[in-house]
Amino acid sequence: MRPSLTKERVLMTAGFVLSAILAVYFLRRVDLSEIGPTLASVNLWILSACLLTKGAVLSLGALRSKVFLRPLRRYRFIECFTAILGGYVTNNVFPFRLGELVRIDLLARAGKISRGSTVAVVGLERLLDLISFLVLFALVVPLLAVDLSGDRRLAWLIGLILAALLAVAWFAANPHRFPGVVVFVSRPFSPRIQAWLVQKAQRFVDGLSALRSSRAVAEALALTFAIRFVGMLTIQCWLWAFGLDLPIYAPLIVMVFLSVGTMVPSSPGFIGTFHVAVAYALELLGIDPSTAASVAIAGHFMATVPWTMIGLSVSLPAIRSVWKRSGSGTQRVEPVFRA
Repeated sequence: MRPSLTKERVLMTAGFVLSAILAVYFLRRVDLSEIGPTLASVNLWILSACLLTKGAVLSLGALRSKVFLRPLRRYRFIECFTAILGGYVTNNVFPFRLGELVRIDLLARAGKISRGSTVAVVGLERLLDLISFLVLFALVVPLLAVDLSGDRRLAWLIGLILAALLAVAWFAANPHRFPGVVVFVSRPFSPRIQAWLVQKAQRFVDGLSALRSSRAVAEALALTFAIRFVGMLTIQCWLWAFGLDLPIYAPLIVMVFLSVGTMVPSSPGFIGTFHVAVAYALELLGIDPSTAASVAIAGHFMATVPWTMIGLSVSLPAIRSVWKRSGSGTQRVEPVFRA
């Protein structure tokens, strides 16, 4: 058996085991006989609003992709939306969080541009997501009265993010420098491998072209925080559907816990990790375990099942084309901005 295949199976098994452990832990902490009546009392009309808010989150993500892809090609909204929906469906159906790879491939195919450039675009989006998470985390810490003054790990994380931001901004402003750095690092390799790496490096830097536009950066930041806001509105819909009267900052706390929970490797759809994160956050806010568990179950269902079903019907042909990738490749990128 190939070592890589063995590693993949080990990681997949570990994710499923962790999800199973957390799911059992989640269910054993509550009285199951109370969950049924609580779920039955939910206001389905309010809960169904989550379909709209989730669709809004996906749409805002597609608009953000359009902003970052603008220097490479004028993508249509439906092309970006299909790609982000295909990635979302893949993450909920397959292990290893392959959704990002699927989205990278779908964007490259739709625009006939280099996958290296779409990798850079998706990487920028993840970096903005991490920055927005840290901002929300900074807001939550005082609410929970947590003292992190002596935690060096958080300082290291913030330092690494700032270093990554500075490096990305510098390479975006000086794209001609990046291939030189790649040449220096790849000196031990053969000239053929060096040439291949330099080509990939140039395509990657092309994907950072939007950072040279202050307008594009402002639009991407605004869309990122809009995504977070609509995500918190989704959580508020869960609370309203169960008739819970909590402080206005409750969705913020739940979102931060949920963001941390879904970072943990687990099974497709974040089963177990999603439920424990939501339930624990609500219990900190004074909600009894059975009600918190019911909100987590209903919230997870509305966050994954409806749009996964919609996505399978809309983007399944596009996802299948990724696995049956032709050998023709993609065309070379010709970005608008050049140094």
